Amino acid sequence: MPFYSRERLDPIAWFPGTGKETETLRLSIGVRWAMQYGLAVLFTLAIFAVFVHQQVAERINREARLLTEIQARDLRDSLRTQTEEHGFEETLEWFHSRIERTVREAPADLHLGIELVDEGGTRLAAAGSLRSGGPPPPYALLVDEDDLILRAVNLGGDFAFLVTATRAPGGVLQVAIDTQRYASNIDQVRDVLVFSAPVMVLVTALLGWLLARGSLRPISQIAQTAERITSSTLQESIPRTGSGDELDRLAATLNAMFLRIRQGVDSMARFNANAAHQIRSPLNRICSQIDSTLQKPRDAAEYREVLVYLLDQSHQLAQGVHGLLELARSEAGLDPARISRVELRPMLETLREFFEPLAEDSGIRLSFSPVPDAAVEGEESWLRQLFSNLLDNAIKYGRSGDEIRVNATLESGNLVLEIADTGPGIPPEHLATLFERFERAEAEGKVPGFGLGLAIAQEIAKAHGGRIEIESEVGVGTTFRVWLPVS
Repeated sequence: MPFYSRERLDPIAWFPGTGKETETLRLSIGVRWAMQYGLAVLFTLAIFAVFVHQQVAERINREARLLTEIQARDLRDSLRTQTEEHGFEETLEWFHSRIERTVREAPADLHLGIELVDEGGTRLAAAGSLRSGGPPPPYALLVDEDDLILRAVNLGGDFAFLVTATRAPGGVLQVAIDTQRYASNIDQVRDVLVFSAPVMVLVTALLGWLLARGSLRPISQIAQTAERITSSTLQESIPRTGSGDELDRLAATLNAMFLRIRQGVDSMARFNANAAHQIRSPLNRICSQIDSTLQKPRDAAEYREVLVYLLDQSHQLAQGVHGLLELARSEAGLDPARISRVELRPMLETLREFFEPLAEDSGIRLSFSPVPDAAVEGEESWLRQLFSNLLDNAIKYGRSGDEIRVNATLESGNLVLEIADTGPGIPPEHLATLFERFERAEAEGKVPGFGLGLAIAQEIAKAHGGRIEIESEVGVGTTFRVWLPVS
């Protein structure tokens, strides 16, 4: 996967005076994802680092405070015990040796300092960093307001000293340690967090790019296959991994879409070929008749006969064009402004009155069963044409002595209208393409028409949320079953 892709800008984007089209550099999705991962990790690490640094600093400072407090309390308690058992001079001598030993045993980088001063500020004993002098005792201790006070004091070094002062026998005891050691520990933690963050961000970005590259590889394959697919190569399909993940489902969805497109293209090719053939035939007959008529003078009767023939052919041609327009209109769906509640019983009664004479003229018996009270939300003229096309089709291809039965029932919230005839039936090989446009069986070629009636009926049923089913057996008859949801 490339790290970047070049995409041309709008043709009007030019560098002044160069006459060259500009280009913009766009990062690929994998790189953008990697950068987003890196930024997310950097943000998370920043928050984590601040939290860790704060917690470590508090812990180190707390340990420093505890060290001075424990040392001060221990020396104070020992001094109190010695004072109760020995005289003051002997106690001072013991205390001096004790603090000297304590300073020697303490880590050198602590620069431990201990001193004992009386209430007047006179040093009674001192060792370590406070040997040359320490801060004056806090006033609050001298007036008995506090028992122990912790404070940071500048004794002239680069870092402050942490000093704990407490009341002790004979005056005030102060214990001091240098905070340089603890500050260095805090700085080391900070440095580790600061210098490790870029490394972690870079590693995360690299891993993110590798993961994104692997995840996006199926998309690249999908894009390459889609680029290869044209109207002449619609049989190709996008390979699937079988993982069942989102990309695999996307490939399956696109394959299904390509299949529908291929079926649509095939259907359109058949439609164009059939439409050209069906419309060309009347035009050829019209042109041929006109040429033949103009070859020699004719009397009025012959001209009238030719005009009647041309009018009949023109009506057939107009009927085909009208069918195409109706088919295109039905495919566009229902017009919301023309949708209304259509009562089916009055409509079917009207159709019965219209088609009964036509059926009688063909020697066909037409019977209607009682129609239930039901209504459909839709366009009345379309529904009338749907049922008219089916009835006209049954009468047109029926034989003298056949019977057509129309039965309407309600099933699971749907109106089911059956138009069953005892006609010749439809061969099984023609059932699959019966609703295709301009598709007509060979036996139907002698019957006038363009083969659009059933296609229009099917589209009207779909526009109303329904469907048409067909059952047929040669020599027994055909049954059309229309399903429409009732309101």
